This record gives sequence, structure tokens and C-alpha cells, in this order.
Amino acid sequence: MKKFVALLLVALMMVPCLVSASAVLDADPEEVVTFDRTSPVTDWEGDWVLAAAFIGEDYADENDIEVTGLIAVPENAVTMNVQAVLDGSATGSSAGVMVDQAAYTHAHVYDMDATITFDASIADETAGLKLPWDGWNYVVRGENDGDFNMGVGKLSKVSADDKSLYFTKVTGVESEAIDDEKIKYVGMNTLGQLIVCYSDDNLVKKDGEIGFGFIFVKAE
Repeated sequence: MKKFVALLLVALMMVPCLVSASAVLDADPEEVVTFDRTSPVTDWEGDWVLAAAFIGEDYADENDIEVTGLIAVPENAVTMNVQAVLDGSATGSSAGVMVDQAAYTHAHVYDMDATITFDASIADETAGLKLPWDGWNYVVRGENDGDFNMGVGKLSKVSADDKSLYFTKVTGVESEAIDDEKIKYVGMNTLGQLIVCYSDDNLVKKDGEIGFGFIFVKAE
């Protein structure tokens, strides 16, 4: 009886994630890949579950990939934990990091650290993503004042044997072009989902086409 109850609880806990994944796949792909450029990294913190993958039409055409748009992924194939961490390079100083060297202006800013875990059938390693505070566009208005660490950020490091984060293994879409690429950007879309992706465009500065990427929903 206890075993049955435990299994039932696990099943109930999984329902929100299943609903969210279905909602992502049923959504307008253009909405899913539209970034919210006002979302701060502190809103990204927590545990996330992969709900879908995406391949852009232009990227697919350029690389002879037949699959485009939103792609279903195996349940619980990938999970991600995101932390927003105050940058420690100003340790011992209450002023914060120097965000404008010429004006000698300081502010307290965040870095992003993320850990990605794959199902054992995909990879037996965890991947680490690092996004430093200056990986985002930012505006300095004055001492400790400005817009920092929001919008789309460019990763400084992807710690994984496969820098595409095993995209082809997760999705089943075979492509040497994807296998050879490195995930570059992280940002929240206008639906409150996190996008981890590759693009030929500079997504930090302007909207562009996502080449390929993962769509994560918040774990319940």
C-alpha cells in the first residue's frame, strides 16, 4: 500500500510538467522563441525541465535539416538548475564590481551558473553553463545604478563533452552541423520559459533567428 501511495504521489508531481510540455508544443512557435528583454536573471533561478526543442527554418535550410519548428522531446530527458550569484570579483569591497572603468562607477551585479543533468540514456555527465555579468547588455546610470543582468545573455563557458548539449541525441534529429556547434545564449521568453540556444546572430543586442535550442519550463 505504501509503495502504491508513493508511486501515486510521484505521478501527481509529474503532471504539471507534462501539461507544461504539451502547452509549449501547442503554442505558436514565434511566441515561444520571442525573448522578454526585461526579465532579470533573478527570475531565472530554480529548477527547470526540458519541454521542447526548436530548430529555425533558415538554419535548417543552410544545413540540410528537414525538421523545423518545435520538436517533442522525451519526458524528463534533461533538467536544469539555475543560480543567480552576486559577482565575487569585488570581494572585500562594498562598492561592487567596477561597471564603468572610465567613470570609475561601481555596482553589484549577478553572474549566472547553471547545471544541466541528462537522462542516463543521453549522457553520463552533467553540463555547466556560465554567464558572467557583462554577458548581458547593460546601461550604467550612476554609482550602483543601472540596468544589469536582464534580457538575453551570452555564455562564457559550456562545460560538456558535447557543446551542443547533446541536442541530436535528445531530439533524434541527426545533423553534423548541430553536433559541431556550441550553445551560446540563455534568455527567458515572453511566456516565462527559459531558452538555451545557438544562433548565428548576436541575440544579446537584437532579436534574430535561433538556429537550434532547448525550451525549459519551471519544475513544479
